[in-house]
Amino acid sequence: MKKVIFPGFGVTLPMLAITLISHGQATNTDLAFTKNNVSKEASVSKVAGSSLNRSTVTSKARKNFEMSYKNVSDEKWFNEPGGLVAMFRINDIEHHVFYDKKGGWCNTIRAYDENKLPPDVRHAVRSTYYDYSINLVQEIQTPLSPTTYVIQLIGKTDIISLRMCEGEMTVLKTFTKSE
Repeated sequence: MKKVIFPGFGVTLPMLAITLISHGQATNTDLAFTKNNVSKEASVSKVAGSSLNRSTVTSKARKNFEMSYKNVSDEKWFNEPGGLVAMFRINDIEHHVFYDKKGGWCNTIRAYDENKLPPDVRHAVRSTYYDYSINLVQEIQTPLSPTTYVIQLIGKTDIISLRMCEGEMTVLKTFTKSE
C-alpha cells in the first residue's frame, strides 16, 4: 500500500505547492479565475516532463485510463518523476491523472470553478466565508482515501487556501493581497 501512495504524494504535493504559491503571488489584476488559468497551471507540469504518445504508455496505465475515461481521446501523456500523468479537459474541468512507474493509478486532480463544486461542500465553505468568492477548486482523489478539496477563496484584502475533507475544513495558507 505504501508503494502506491507515496509516489502519488511525490507528484501531487509539489503540484499543489506550485499552484498555491502561484495563486498567492497573483496581483489584483490577475485574480479573476478563467478557464485559461487552469490550462496555464497544467502547462507548468508539461514543461517538467517529457511528452509521450498513448501507444508508448505502459499497458496497465493505458488500460486503466481507457476503462475510467471511455470518451476521452485527446489526452496528453507526460513522464513525471515517479511515473506518468495524463492531462485532459472534460466539461470545463481540467483532469490530471497520475500513474506510478508500473502503471498503477495513484491519484487524480480535477481543477474547476465554484459552479462544479458539490453543493454540500460549497454550502459549508460559503456559510463560513460568506464575504469571500471561491476562485479555484482542486478535487483530489486517491485510492482508499476520501476525496479532498483544496479551495482558493478571494477576499477584499486576502486570499485563503482551504482544505476540505470529510466535512472538516482546514486553512492551509493565508496570503495578503498586494495593493
